[in-house]
Order: sequence, then C-alpha cells, then structure tokens
Amino acid sequence: MGVKQPPLDLSYAEALPVLPFQAMRIQMFIVGLGGNGSFLARHAACLVTLLQTMGKQVSLTFVDPDQVEEGNIPRQNFCPAEIGYYKAEALARRYSAAFGIPIGYLPTSFESAMVSSEWNLLTVLVGCVDRASGRIALGEVLQRNRDYAARHSAPRIWYLDLGNGVDYGQVLLGTTDRVEDLAPAFCLSAVPGCSLLPSPLLQQPGLRESAPEELEGPTLSCAQLLAARAQSMTINAAMADEAADYLYRLLVTGDLKRFATYIDLPTGTKRSHYTTPPTLARIIGRTPSFFKRRTA
Repeated sequence: MGVKQPPLDLSYAEALPVLPFQAMRIQMFIVGLGGNGSFLARHAACLVTLLQTMGKQVSLTFVDPDQVEEGNIPRQNFCPAEIGYYKAEALARRYSAAFGIPIGYLPTSFESAMVSSEWNLLTVLVGCVDRASGRIALGEVLQRNRDYAARHSAPRIWYLDLGNGVDYGQVLLGTTDRVEDLAPAFCLSAVPGCSLLPSPLLQQPGLRESAPEELEGPTLSCAQLLAARAQSMTINAAMADEAADYLYRLLVTGDLKRFATYIDLPTGTKRSHYTTPPTLARIIGRTPSFFKRRTA
C-alpha cells in the first residue's frame, strides 16, 4: 500500500544519525517475498555477507506463505522454472547457494513467536507484505521494546516497512508504537544521535486499513492482488534498492539520517523525513520541546 509524498523537507544538514543498539548478534527477517521482498532478498544476502566480515553473527530468514505463480512474472524476482515453489524457499535456496551462507525460510504467515527476544540480540524486521493484517502483526512485535523504554535503554527491535502503489511508494523505519515512549529519542546514547523512532504504523496510520481488494477475503492470491493494483514493472526494484540502502546505513556505515522516504517514479523524485527534533515532532503531533535533552 503506497501513500502520496509529503512536502519537501530540507533539514538533512541538521539531522543526527540513527543509533541502533550495538550488538554482535543480529537476526533479520524479510517478511513477504513478493514484489518488494523478492528483489530485496539478494540485497539482504549481500548485507549478511558483509556483516559477517565485520565479525557479526547474523541470521537471515525469509517468511512468506505463497507459492510462485505465472502472474508473478516478470514484476517479481522469479523465473518460470520456479513456478509452484514456495517463494521463501526458492529465494532462500537461490541466495544461500550463491553466497555460501545459511538462509532460513518459513513458508507460512508471519507470527511474533518466530522472533527471539534476548537482551544482547538486535532484531531487524523488514515488512514487504500485501495486507494490513501482516503490517499489524509486524508492528505488534515492537511492543517488546516497551520493556527497554521503561529501563531507559535502546530498543532491540527495529521495523522497516515497504509499501507501494502503481508507481510510487514509501519506506518507513521505526521502533516504538507509543508516542509517549519517544521522549528520550535523542538522549539515550552517549553520542549525539537518534535511538527511537515512531513505528511505521504511527507514521502512517492508514497502513492499518485494508485495501478494497483485501476485503474480498483471504482467497485472493498475491498475483491477483498485484493485478488489482496494476503495479508498474519497475516500482518493486526501486523500493528494494531504497530499503537496502536503509539497512546498509543502519547496520554497516552508521550514517543513516532519515526514517521515512517517499518515492515517485513518474517525476523521478525521492523525499525523506530526517532525524531532527522538529521533523520527528511534526510527524508525531508534538512540539520539539517534547523531547528530553541530553545531559553531560
């Protein structure tokens, strides 16, 4: 599901880097291996390989209950020989063999029980799902971060959500499902940065609402949903590239300074929300004074 772009924001020069919990162990889930997820799968495998060279212990799991259908080609990253295979399995086997890394796969719908919770483990959930119910299930995992919020500690779970329409879409990053828990967003770390962000479902509450074709019942396949939304052939790859850059900057270079990006292919534009107190305050309906100040 895509949403139209916000007004242009030129505050990048004042933005602070996003600072996730620094862990040697990372678990990553790509949930939904259709249009966006199938193109993102290769980027994720590359990222895991890179993180491993940095000494990180990383697990990667693909989750999707659907099988490859003829209608998925060519808009999704599958070939005719893979028709009939589970999407998660086909991509896990392909990129596990290509990169020589283990990739887990679960040919079922996402459930929160799939996600381990340990204090020294960083979790990254990447949602590429078609339905509002899937986004809600992913967002509910962020409730576990409330325990860390109560202890004034950095969250351990991050949720990156991809959604798109015909030829436009958005990438949204967040950790927190309650506005009041965002107050220490800019003071949790010893160095200047932003350690808390509103959940994608806080940023865009409309993502909780089912599209008309979803209301026709659970029998619609991914290919039928795709046909109903008449997506362009290039939007999914563009969305995956943007999401991959988010993950790279969040987990490798540490210089991510945005938490929402809106893409419009016809105009060739991208617009982002940057990690500054005024921008974040505007998104959550507060003033910049809502955020606690860092103390020496």
